[in-house]
Amino acid sequence: MGTLGQGGHGGATIMPMPNHVIVSTLGWSRRPLEEAIAGIAGLDFGQVDLAVHEGWAHVNPSELVAGGPARVRQEAERIRELIRRHEMKRVAAFNVGLRADSPAEERRRLGAVCDLAAALEVPVITLGASSRGTPLEDEIARLQALLPEAAGRGVTLTLETHTRQLTEHPAAAARLCEALPGLGLTLDASHYHAGPNAGADYASVLPYVRHVHLRDAGADWEHIQVPPGTGLVDFGQIVRQLHGIGYGGKFAIEYIDSIPIAPGPRAGEPARRPGAPGDIPSNISLMRDVFVAAERESGIVRAPAT
Repeated sequence: MGTLGQGGHGGATIMPMPNHVIVSTLGWSRRPLEEAIAGIAGLDFGQVDLAVHEGWAHVNPSELVAGGPARVRQEAERIRELIRRHEMKRVAAFNVGLRADSPAEERRRLGAVCDLAAALEVPVITLGASSRGTPLEDEIARLQALLPEAAGRGVTLTLETHTRQLTEHPAAAARLCEALPGLGLTLDASHYHAGPNAGADYASVLPYVRHVHLRDAGADWEHIQVPPGTGLVDFGQIVRQLHGIGYGGKFAIEYIDSIPIAPGPRAGEPARRPGAPGDIPSNISLMRDVFVAAERESGIVRAPAT
């Protein structure tokens, strides 16, 4: 395992930050975007997975729609300035929650979000799928209406693999992608352990993975977020399988400040304070180290960020 970065968390030697490992702003979902960006920069990361979640964090899609192109330009410039101020590289992905009350409004909000993504040269955005129990044909129809909004702006649309949603079963997630050319998946393996998949094989989704969320987890929802290295997610297997099929996207560390960090099945390794409010930054740094160590143990060595 590598050493922790600095940023006020232990004072250890800083590990060079790899280009492909980024951080979600949902680690600071209760704080303004300015503080989220500063927190990520303080951990010596240079790229961000930006939360664009209506009524939560950090940009409201409805406000982008209401303000039109001028609001999109203004928001893009604000975000670019935050990135410049902290000497970071870029926003590399969006994590999006539209919360629209009609299909037409959903399309409008996604279109505005994709306009913002295009302005920031963000290549991929993650949406949630419809809730479990939704007929697959209804979800296909919904996504058929949304995909052109992304494709027309040069943005790849993905669904997150997420418990309590249609994608909680790998076979259903793969079927959606088979039915909808151009649709991708954001793999969050924590949900394939803490949800009804119960850690079973999910290799069927891998050909469709265009983005990855990194978080360790136990075997149920109460353990959807545990300290890295203490849970059930086999990060070595993930990197080997994705490397084997030529995956070239990002890996976004996503520890969320509104979800308790529970003790993992192998609690005590490492010695952290699971669930403590200030523990998110330490777990983000540790997740980076666990993941990069898994890559190196698999013989995958990448150049650090420049």
